[in-house]
Amino acid sequence: PKAIYPFNSINFRNLAPACHECNSTYKLSKDPAHNGAGRRKAFYPYATAGHSIQVNIDLQKSDIDKLSPDHIQLTFGPDTLDEEIKTWKEVYGIDERYKAKCCGENDGKYWITQVLDEWHKDGKTSSDYLKTLYRLTAKYPFADSNFLKKAFLEGCHRAGLLTAIAQRQ
Repeated sequence: PKAIYPFNSINFRNLAPACHECNSTYKLSKDPAHNGAGRRKAFYPYATAGHSIQVNIDLQKSDIDKLSPDHIQLTFGPDTLDEEIKTWKEVYGIDERYKAKCCGENDGKYWITQVLDEWHKDGKTSSDYLKTLYRLTAKYPFADSNFLKKAFLEGCHRAGLLTAIAQRQ
């Protein structure tokens, strides 16, 4: 943050690309390098090698119409990046934002509708959809939030939500 590190505010190696919402709504003046307990690890945005972050979503409720952020359990990995992930979650409010996205009409609830409307009505199963989504996510993980969509639909599948909804239709 500029208030803590004024000289670094003009250091291009300190200026991490971030959208307005991430920078102005969540990060604000939080210090990614330090917290109340001292120095902490953070992702270096200009690292030459990227990190493969794993996202897992477990649902505590199998009623999509009543799904709220309280019913979603998020876990991230791998364990070797635990400190960096913890910093990332705290600085950018990742848990809150991902849970809200999974409960959103235009995100999580729409993703389920996609499975049902675009696949079940054509005689395909949710497993067929997930296989296609795995290929897309491997190639384009950030397009249409594929990395989160995949984790959410896997959680729905494990909770029996995709099967239950398909049987109601």
